[in-house]
Amino acid sequence: MSTAAWMQPETIEVKRSELRQNQSALLKRAKGHTVLLVKAADQEEEKVVLDKQYFDQLRKKLESVVETLEITMDRKLFNQILATADTLEEDLRLGKLHSLEEAFGED
Repeated sequence: MSTAAWMQPETIEVKRSELRQNQSALLKRAKGHTVLLVKAADQEEEKVVLDKQYFDQLRKKLESVVETLEITMDRKLFNQILATADTLEEDLRLGKLHSLEEAFGED
């Protein structure tokens, strides 16, 4: 699934009173990439209900993005990565690279 799709789940708006009356049925609808937006008079009081698997996926993607940003912000490390990337194709073609199994496999 594309990043844009992860960031734009299907949203079902419900009122607090509706959630109280139909809690079981409505919570079942918060599945996959479908979330419940519990409306309130004050926007700061609104809540979102989502299933744990979707939450874990979002958290994992966010952690990955943060790690990528940290690497790209470290100019020295990022320049080393870019310099290495230029030689990777040639090294691969010349057979200079080894698989993880070759490098760390047991004899």
